[in-house]
Amino acid sequence: MKKILLLLPLLAVTASAAAQTNFQPGYVLPLSGDTLRGEVDSRGELRGATLCRFRASAQAGATEYRPTEIRGYGLDAGGTYRASVLPVAAHTPVFMQVLADGKLTLLRYTNENESKQYYAQTASAPLLQPLVQRDTIVLQINPQTQAENKVSTRVYPFRNVLWQIMADCPTVQTSLTRLELQESRLVKTVTAYNTCVGGPQNVIRKQTNKVRVSAFVGGYRANVTYKDDRQYFDLTSDVLPSFGVALNLKPASFNPHLSLLAELWFTQQKYTTTYDGVGPLGPGYERTLKVDIASVGLPLLLRYSLTKGIVRPYVQAGFVAKQNIKNKAEKSDYLPRFSSNRTITAIDLKSYNIGGLFGVGVTIPTGSKGSINLEGRLDKLDSTSSAAGIISNSRGLSVLAGYTFGQ
Repeated sequence: MKKILLLLPLLAVTASAAAQTNFQPGYVLPLSGDTLRGEVDSRGELRGATLCRFRASAQAGATEYRPTEIRGYGLDAGGTYRASVLPVAAHTPVFMQVLADGKLTLLRYTNENESKQYYAQTASAPLLQPLVQRDTIVLQINPQTQAENKVSTRVYPFRNVLWQIMADCPTVQTSLTRLELQESRLVKTVTAYNTCVGGPQNVIRKQTNKVRVSAFVGGYRANVTYKDDRQYFDLTSDVLPSFGVALNLKPASFNPHLSLLAELWFTQQKYTTTYDGVGPLGPGYERTLKVDIASVGLPLLLRYSLTKGIVRPYVQAGFVAKQNIKNKAEKSDYLPRFSSNRTITAIDLKSYNIGGLFGVGVTIPTGSKGSINLEGRLDKLDSTSSAAGIISNSRGLSVLAGYTFGQ
């Protein structure tokens, strides 16, 4: 077990070193000729606004394209990008994500500050038209008291832009008076307009949130520090069975490498030690400590993992709360020279613990049905005993194997 855990940190290094690319099935639209199909490096919208890296297959070398060199590119899982020119003095060429397409096209650009900007484009007027709303401060004067008062107000220049474009569809045009510059509402409005005026309309497939379920089982061993009078003991529990289930959420808005996990995790700790104690009659007592704890934990984790390869390393970290469904601890004293009966004293343990968790592992895909997970993790908890310092500094170590269902 120790050898396995010593190797696990190497997986984190491997993940960090290999996480330079994230090629996914996709395509490139050259300036002329047929669509090129293969894999596109998906590394976020900010980077994707200036560069497209494409390869024909996993074995082929990657080619880099700038916005002036292709018409656009896309990912099969969702996400279409079109080469455009920003309507600014520098006329900067960029890739913009297409949110809705038809007679009226809605595009989104993410600038270097990671701020999202929206633009409208029509076939008859290919120049991009910015869609802007802003808050401003207006100075108002009370006509009776002449007192000045600053009032925040919102202006909607984008409504005028869309009003002129949508003149041939009054039904949608009249809804603009209540429209806010929110992406979901913009997409809905532009799609409704394109449907109203007819003609070809492309439905843009968006990346969606994915939720997967996994189950895991393995072994758990923990260490605690025990204090009795002025004596300190480092105790190690037996290796005991551990198991659980998890929900793995991959939000569409996240980096493809990131996911959130919520788990239910069962662990056990058992400690026994015998030592010389000091009792009411002085030294010479044979003192025995026994601790038995069973817990149901709720880890909440953020995971970073590779998305390609036969073996895909990952690292994860987060918060864990444990409810102790069994928490029994007692020490018993026996004084051999008097042949007296054992005296048992209970140690009050907390009913819950909180702490942090860190883990590294690998995922091995098994096709469309799911993937195998192999993982090692460490957790560190707050005081185990109700009285601070008696049983404390709990450090858990586990090796787990599991299966995640679905892609």
